[in-house]
Amino acid sequence: MEKIVLLCEDSLEGMLTAIYTGFEIKKEKFSGGEGSLADGYQDQIEIYPEENYEYEMFASYVKVETDDEKADKTMQAIGRKMGAETYLMVLRALCHYDSRRATDVFGFLVRGFRIGKGIVHYLQDSYVMAVMELARKTANEAHAFIEFIRFEDINHILYARIEPKCNVLPLIGKHFADRYPNEDFIIYDGVRKFSMVHKKFEEFFFVKNSETHIPGFTGFDVSTEVLDYKSLWSTYFESISIEDRKNQKFQNHMLPLWYRKNILEFSEKKVDK
Repeated sequence: MEKIVLLCEDSLEGMLTAIYTGFEIKKEKFSGGEGSLADGYQDQIEIYPEENYEYEMFASYVKVETDDEKADKTMQAIGRKMGAETYLMVLRALCHYDSRRATDVFGFLVRGFRIGKGIVHYLQDSYVMAVMELARKTANEAHAFIEFIRFEDINHILYARIEPKCNVLPLIGKHFADRYPNEDFIIYDGVRKFSMVHKKFEEFFFVKNSETHIPGFTGFDVSTEVLDYKSLWSTYFESISIEDRKNQKFQNHMLPLWYRKNILEFSEKKVDK
């Protein structure tokens, strides 16, 4: 049978919509009704973000338009049928950057909706193991960014810019909203052009394609006070270092180099004002 490839937007909503569509195709073609195909072929359905996808021969392609309602129905069904633990695991897996993540999650859910909450114990299944591994790696990075994020005070708005490998904002948003309920703040993902926005004493929300404009907030410039603050952090970081105890290899192991562009202490030591 020819493989069916669903191409979607590279976002949580886009992938969840494609998963919803995948189940519609599975029901139509693989459920054993009149004109359906033999059981077991549902693994021929694959899902990938459309951006940078390399087309191949002998595959049938379906472009899926993002539908927030279908995405929400998919997540509600996961929580209802498989429980909160699986719900969080699927969310984390989809927040990974691996191009196969939506395909692996779809294969996992095909089995999960049949088995129920016990699906997380089927460690012999390749889809279960793949999703668990994706979720584990994403959770580790999200935890790291909770520790590393530093805010700058820009015109009375707390602002942080990060460049994570995984899409960590949906996983860390509640932590910062609970920690700073009385602050206006923005955490901007420079890789995905995606922002988490929190207005004091209100619910936080996410904004796509937010490089140039955040609804409800005006533009801002980095003030002298912010530059002084960054310089102070860098000076402090250097002052507590003991030259004779420096171990660059160990430091690189404990704090990989790619993290450092997200950490204020590793920003430029001298800032021109």
